[in-house]
Order: sequence, then structure tokens, then C-alpha cells
Amino acid sequence: MTLSPAAQAILDRYADDDAPGPARQWEAMAAEAVLRHGGPADAQALLPLFLSAPAAHEALVPVLARHGDRQLAARLLEATVDRGRLRDDVPPGVLHALGRLGYTEATPLLWEHVDDLHDVSKNACLGLLHLPCEDLRGTISETLEKHEGSALFPEFLPVLATKSNDPAWLDRLVAWGENRASVDCNGGLILGIALHGDHARTAFTRLLWNDRWEACGTSTGSALWTYAGTRVLGLGLPQLYADLRTRLHTGTDPYDQRDALRSFITLLDLRCADVWTGVAAAEAQPEGFDTLYSVLFTTPDDSDTLTEIADRVFGRDDLLSDKVRHLEDALHTAATHEWALRAATSR
Repeated sequence: MTLSPAAQAILDRYADDDAPGPARQWEAMAAEAVLRHGGPADAQALLPLFLSAPAAHEALVPVLARHGDRQLAARLLEATVDRGRLRDDVPPGVLHALGRLGYTEATPLLWEHVDDLHDVSKNACLGLLHLPCEDLRGTISETLEKHEGSALFPEFLPVLATKSNDPAWLDRLVAWGENRASVDCNGGLILGIALHGDHARTAFTRLLWNDRWEACGTSTGSALWTYAGTRVLGLGLPQLYADLRTRLHTGTDPYDQRDALRSFITLLDLRCADVWTGVAAAEAQPEGFDTLYSVLFTTPDDSDTLTEIADRVFGRDDLLSDKVRHLEDALHTAATHEWALRAATSR
């Protein structure tokens, strides 16, 4: 079988008996290339390496989750679980991977880990998100009701609200986030709202720009799940940029203007990094980098570029204005690479 160059490089690194120990940064870089450009053969080839030392090769888990299949999931479950619990030396991302691969046999295992440490619970919930959970429908509703209105709770439990088949949970999640939930614990609420689909579009857009939610907060981790929510709902950055410009034009409060622009910059940064959220519903093809560069940093009329807007709102010497200039350069480079890749694959 033919492997991607990055997957082959990972295997070659550890092929010899005197191979160096795992180099986490190098392996994470190579694994990201496999994640983006690899395929099923890579996942099959890398599984034995992961199972040989799961904690040391945690960077391979997203590759297994994205490019694996049910057969791989069965091997993963058998090798990483002991007495109905994930082994202590296994990264919790395996729980997410088992669900992402559609391995319904893992459903009881994932539910067993929902009420656990934060990272374990998060991955269990994200795994269950990709499974039918029909037998858990009532249990999920009861568990949500038990925590509803709390400031702190299993943060990603709300992503399972749609599994209850009760559309009333959309408004209940919104009220929960607006009135009681801590901003340190609202990532699952934000994504859970988005997962309600088109009916949630208005509520989601409102919370995105509402500083009460701190939806694009980077220190709390909510920004990633807000970004995932925009992808779930098909809210592209050009559309959000048009919304932002309207808000800046009609708004008068400098704080609100700064907060809205800061939120947009955070989402743009995540798009430039092309982060993988692990949420299948968020994997619709986003706008191309060339499109983004054109919309944000070229102006066919007299309107300002994003760089000029940032200089005006923050001041040219502000760190966020500097960040926008870095993002402009990054988008230019990414667009160039995107065109080169299209040319290479069209031959």
C-alpha cells in the first residue's frame, strides 16, 4: 500500500532498534500533514506504532479518527480498554476517535466517561456526538436537566442535546449560557446550540457578538468551539466580516467595537491555522484562502481593508493591529500555496 510521505517519515523514524525516542513536536508536525493530506492506508499503518506507546504517540490520534474505519476502531477499543474503562496510559482522545469512526459498540464506554475529568469528559461527549445514542435518549435528557442552570458542569454535555430529539433544548441552552453558565464552561453550550442547525442561526450569531458569552475567548478555549459552530452552520468568514462592518458602522460604543473586531480576528486566526475540530458536521469545505485574502485585504471601492479597520479601532501600535498585519501576510502565503496545490493536483 502507498503511504503519504509524512506517514512514511514517521514510520521510518522508529523503524530501527536504535531509533530515537518519540520527538513530540516533530511527530505532531508530521502527523498534522498526514491528517490533512493522508488517507486510510496511513491510519492502518500508524495504528501499531500508536498502540506500542499510546501516551508517547498521542499526536497520531486525530489521524486514526479521521482516516480510520470501523475495523480500526474495533482494534483500538480492544487494545486500549480494560474492564470497561480507558486504560490510564491511553490519551482520552481515543474516546473521541471511537465515536468519530462510528463504532456504536463503544457507546456504553463513552457514556461511562462523560462524568469524569474535563479532558476525558470532553472527548467522551465529542465521541458520542458522532453516534446515534438512541438507547441513551432519555438518559441524556435527564442528565442535562440535572445540570441545567449550573455555572459549572460537564462542559461538553450540551453537545448531546440534539440526541434527545427535543427541539426545546435550543432555547434552554441559550438561556443557560446567557443567565448562569460560567464563561469558563460554555464551549459545549456554544457548539450544542450550533448543532441545532438552521433554527439556531439567529441565536448563534447573536451570542457570537455578545460579550457576555465571551464566545471567542482564547484563554477559556471557547473560541475553537465557536469556530466549529460557524462551520456547522455554514457561516463563512466573508459573511461574518460583512456583519462586523455593519456593526462597526452603526455601533457607537468603542468597547463593543473593539470586542467585535477582536472576536473576528480570533476566528480568522483559527481559519488561517486551518485547525481540525474533530467535529464531522464542521467539515464542510470553507472558503478558500484566496477568497478570504481578496475580501479582507483588497478593496475595489473606497472601503477600508481589515488592516485599516484594525488601525482605526485599536490604534496602529496595538498588538491586535500587529496581529492583523501578520494574518494578512499569512493569508497571502496560504493563498499562494493553495494555488500551487491546485496546479499540482490538476496535472
